[in-house]
Amino acid sequence: MNNRLSFSGWVGLGLVSAVVLLALVSALWVPHDPLAVSPEHRLEGTSAQHLMGTDRFGRDVLSRLMAGAQITLLVGLVSVGISALIGVPLGLWAALRGGFAETALMRGADLLLAFPALLMAILTGAVFGASTWSAMIAIGIAGIPGFLRVTRADALRVLSQDYVAAAHLAGRSRPAIAVIHVLPNISATLIVQASVSFALAVLAEAALSFLGLGTPPPEPSWGRMLGDAQAYLATAPHLALWPGLAIAATVLGFNLLGDGLRDAFDPRRRA
Repeated sequence: MNNRLSFSGWVGLGLVSAVVLLALVSALWVPHDPLAVSPEHRLEGTSAQHLMGTDRFGRDVLSRLMAGAQITLLVGLVSVGISALIGVPLGLWAALRGGFAETALMRGADLLLAFPALLMAILTGAVFGASTWSAMIAIGIAGIPGFLRVTRADALRVLSQDYVAAAHLAGRSRPAIAVIHVLPNISATLIVQASVSFALAVLAEAALSFLGLGTPPPEPSWGRMLGDAQAYLATAPHLALWPGLAIAATVLGFNLLGDGLRDAFDPRRRA
């Protein structure tokens, strides 16, 4: 492994760190209560009291943006966790098992790819109601095929190595080979996949909240803030500007970080 991140990787790490820091700070302090309604201050622009202005209910945009970072990171962590906890074991099992079982599992993954996160969110929302958790479950399920396919492809490469054949001859069981030999050698690929999937999860949650299928009001969500800003684009463009920049910076940060990690783990790609 090349331990040096590329310039884009450092930029991505900086953006991701800024979002994480924003979420941590908002858990301890925000300038104003993000849920407090103040009609006399509605649709105000930038001021000393409200650095990013206020929304249609007079709520402080900066405070809601900071609190929304917590939901963004929570959705990313939980949805990527669901995808990895299901997709990685299934990918390992497919690579070790082979034959008809592997073919059936991969065709099932292809079938799951035909159902986007938005459609799954509609289904889960119809069953459980629109909420942050239903959005996370839908996004997590939609991300399973990605982890499954990446894990299987990399596991097959590791299983073709001589030391794995030696482990077979030594009498090691398939689960032991998967845990001791395969999983540590594909961890770098899984870290990169998790970083890219995190960016997709953030974007998917914002889209679902924008459509009313994610985090319900009055909880602060960047996608919900964008949806509420539609009617005020001409009179109060700051309502769409700040959450839009936050979403773009977060998605860009995780994508750049994923590219940087891919280059660091595989120096052949640096060229």
